[in-house]
Amino acid sequence: MTTKLSAADLAEIGQTLALFSHVCDNQQDDALGLVFTDDVVFEFARSGRTLRGLGEVREFLRAVPPDAPNHQTQDTAVLVGEDGTVRALSRYLAILVDGSVTNGDYEDVLVRLDEGWRIRSRRSVHRYPREAGEQALARGAAWLPSLERLPSLLA
Repeated sequence: MTTKLSAADLAEIGQTLALFSHVCDNQQDDALGLVFTDDVVFEFARSGRTLRGLGEVREFLRAVPPDAPNHQTQDTAVLVGEDGTVRALSRYLAILVDGSVTNGDYEDVLVRLDEGWRIRSRRSVHRYPREAGEQALARGAAWLPSLERLPSLLA
C-alpha cells in the first residue's frame, strides 16, 4: 500500500514543517498543535533526550531561554514508504545569538489528520559543529531517498 500525495499534500506538509521554526522560535506553545500530533515523539539524537507527547514538548519550549538558536528548515525531501508511511527529511540551520551557525537534519514521520498534516515523530540529528572525535550518526534505510519513495505528482 503506497499513500498517494497530491501537490496540495506536499504544500501542506511544507507549511507544517515551516511552522515549526516560527512556532518554536517565537515560543508560541499554544500553536504547537498546528505542528505536532498530541502523541508526538521528539528525539534529540545527539543527547539521547526524548520528549513524549505535546505536553512534554510544551514544557521543553517554555524552558528554552530567549537567546536560544533560531531555526531554518530547508531542503526537504518527502518520502513515501511501501507501507504508506510519509516521511520528510529536512536540513536545518540554527543561528546562535553570537551569529555562529549549527546545522543538522530532521527526520519526520507525518500523518494526515482531519485538521491537516502533523508531525507524529521527529528525530533531530546534529551534524556540525562536531566535538573532537564525534562521528556522524547513521541514517536508517527508510530515510534514504530513492525513486520508489519520492511521491509522483503525475496522475
